[in-house]
Amino acid sequence: MRVALLTSSFDPVIGGAETYALNLAEGLTASGHQVMVLTDTPHGMEPGAVDPRPRPYRLVRLWRYRDRLFDRQKLPWEEMAFSLATELKAQVDDFRPDVLVSNSLDAAFQAAMIRRSTPGLAWAAAFHEHAPQDEPFGDGRMAVVYGDLRPDAVLAGSRFYAERARAHGPAEVVHLIHHGVPMPETDAPTTAAWRARYGVGERDLMIACVGRLKERKGMRELIEAFGALGPHERRLRLVIAGTVSSASQEYADGLRSLAEGLGCADLVSFDATVVADQVPALFSAADLVAQPSHEEGLGLAVLEGMAARRAVVTTRVKGIDEIVTRPDVALQVEARDARSLADALDRMLGDPGLRQAYADAGHAHVRENFSLPVMVRRTAEVLASL
Repeated sequence: MRVALLTSSFDPVIGGAETYALNLAEGLTASGHQVMVLTDTPHGMEPGAVDPRPRPYRLVRLWRYRDRLFDRQKLPWEEMAFSLATELKAQVDDFRPDVLVSNSLDAAFQAAMIRRSTPGLAWAAAFHEHAPQDEPFGDGRMAVVYGDLRPDAVLAGSRFYAERARAHGPAEVVHLIHHGVPMPETDAPTTAAWRARYGVGERDLMIACVGRLKERKGMRELIEAFGALGPHERRLRLVIAGTVSSASQEYADGLRSLAEGLGCADLVSFDATVVADQVPALFSAADLVAQPSHEEGLGLAVLEGMAARRAVVTTRVKGIDEIVTRPDVALQVEARDARSLADALDRMLGDPGLRQAYADAGHAHVRENFSLPVMVRRTAEVLASL
């Protein structure tokens, strides 16, 4: 099967949608399918530059559309809607996919045009936007994509996404396939190198958090909780890995100011250079994973923390509750509650045996219920059926 994956953002950008696309591309390729990823060129990468890492699938980073957007001889509004078409058509005509997978609401508009212009091509859509209804015309976006454009299949990575798809479009095309994550095996030298990267000593305790620097990820409460733990006296370190891509520079600046105001800025590391396939190693180097989100569609970082065999402290929100189906696999607190978060972190940091118990239970839970091979196999079955 020849699969074209259309995703507006991709590795090395960190995020749930990007991780899903990366895992799917690698998993389908490993299963013997031919895959082409069509995506944007991220900020900081030279247009047309060779990708810095080898890929087992075809990766095409589009960029020529940018010249059309700023061409004074063209209409900007028209180009905003259709400037990608020329590059997309050339790639689709060359690759000749059997099925097209779009990975966001915006990519669905392009996918619908491609599908309806390409005889025999099937279209499956995945969505990762958490609250598009809060955006301008948000309800209209969902009604158009799910209902009017009508993808042949919707790949829903959680019940949260499946319920939304059924509310705005035909229920019979929705397939609930939980997102899966790889089960990493990280050696001691790699772990030591990651701890050294952040100046974490042998006797220090390291907390790791991964996600875009945006308010709903709860990083402000995490820093407040960290500051309340007496981090200098207890030799604690906090690492927050993520970028401002599709997030807020103002919020990111506020996080740094907060750490300075609490007197722990020297113990908080912000790392915007970590890419998706490095997250398992980062989590393996930590003593504890904290993901205090206010809202999640599922919470891939929680799964990745468990898969890395690390105890996880997280929040009671709808998407994460879909992962934490037993109280022994992760310690949950109420969202936006820095005091309760500090208490949970304190409990975990002070009891190595408790951390190990949560780590072992969480690891087994992910292996049994959120396996990447199962996700890839079930997705391939849906795509083949189209």
